[in-house]
Amino acid sequence: MSAYSDYLAEIKDRENQGLAPKPIDDGGLVGEIITLIEDAGNEQRADALKFFIYNTLPGTTSAAGVKADFLKKIVLGETVVPEITPSFALELLSHMKGGPSVRVLLDIALSETSPFAKQAGEVLKTQVFLYDADMFRLRDAYKAGNAIAKDVLESYAKAEF
Repeated sequence: MSAYSDYLAEIKDRENQGLAPKPIDDGGLVGEIITLIEDAGNEQRADALKFFIYNTLPGTTSAAGVKADFLKKIVLGETVVPEITPSFALELLSHMKGGPSVRVLLDIALSETSPFAKQAGEVLKTQVFLYDADMFRLRDAYKAGNAIAKDVLESYAKAEF
């Protein structure tokens, strides 16, 4: 039985107890959900989208890492999901609050080629859970002349988040 099938069975059990589905914290399950999302003809696709968008835990869980990486592919145009535009993907990243989502936002914002670099920089300005490694990336990009890094750092210096 797959992790997704197990999750659906658990949802039914919890529903019988009057409980909502548990949030998803397992990256393997999110990987299976993404596979369903990518299969446009799959009958479980709509539910998979809902679970991906609304039930995946934010933060530093393995699920958050898999979700952030998939959203990055959408923003960069490597994957097309009609229900999740690049702008919506950035919005979803903005709600994930740290860890993998910040890494992805930095990857996009500091990119020389992404048309969404500035928008990712705007999202970064709202994030308060950056680690030293994240700040070092911003510092290094700033020193290399990256205008978005400069803009984000100036925003942080003014505590605009």
